[in-house]
Amino acid sequence: MTSQRPISIAHKNDLSAYLGDWMTMMRSVMNIMRPEEAQRYDLTRIPTTFESLHNNTYDLSVVLTHLDSRLRVLEEKPIPQLDFQAYAEARVFLKAFYVFFRILLDNVSGVIEFFYKKNEPGVAITKSFHDLLENAKRGNLPEDLSRLLEQPSSWFPEVMDSRDDLVHHYDSLLISIEHGESGRNILGHFNIKGRAYREYVSIREHFGFLLCEYQTLIDNLLDHFDTKFRDWYGIVQGKSGRTCSIMSGCVALPLWWAYEYGNYRHKDLQVSEDNIEAP
Repeated sequence: MTSQRPISIAHKNDLSAYLGDWMTMMRSVMNIMRPEEAQRYDLTRIPTTFESLHNNTYDLSVVLTHLDSRLRVLEEKPIPQLDFQAYAEARVFLKAFYVFFRILLDNVSGVIEFFYKKNEPGVAITKSFHDLLENAKRGNLPEDLSRLLEQPSSWFPEVMDSRDDLVHHYDSLLISIEHGESGRNILGHFNIKGRAYREYVSIREHFGFLLCEYQTLIDNLLDHFDTKFRDWYGIVQGKSGRTCSIMSGCVALPLWWAYEYGNYRHKDLQVSEDNIEAP
């Protein structure tokens, strides 16, 4: 986050924090497990799946930080004074967002796979988010998990198409600039080849929408895990017992974009907007 946008966000529905709490509780539970049961959960180190989720969440935050700063330059300068360096760099971070966001979704699928593989190995869970949604559509997953995955099924295909266009089909993105009534330019983006059905979509609104949908998925997933952990481990957590994560700087940006541009709202979300000059 740039120095122009001091912000602090507190939320109980942070997946990395939730997984950390699970590890802490499990280390206590393992002391009373039979050795053959405890062997299933080697928690002497953080599972690779959890590490990847944490690292890629941070990577996406860094991408948003740089994208935000370049967009501000383009939004504030008159069109005849276009900053071509900021324009070129904004395109790079636009592409990076789709790549890292797609990776993050696979990380979430990997977390789900981690728990089901150890507790319900007969369930068809994969590390691929795309395959996970396909299995849900085919009725190959438990009903409660399938319901959880109905929401991302409506927006994930566009994310997958955009990422695949950039990675596999030699496509790229351009930024459209329109003079807004407020004096700030309105920035959109579109595929050069036009294979995807998205054209001239507002960058901030579209990414805000995707991040809002992502956080809503996490909200529902944590509620799901609360129920499953009670059945699998005898752990009764509940929403009130979740750790409240306090985020500032660049790590707050994904939730800030979800809140500001995607209209994400939750009773456990607290946003401090002192001295924020939002575009």
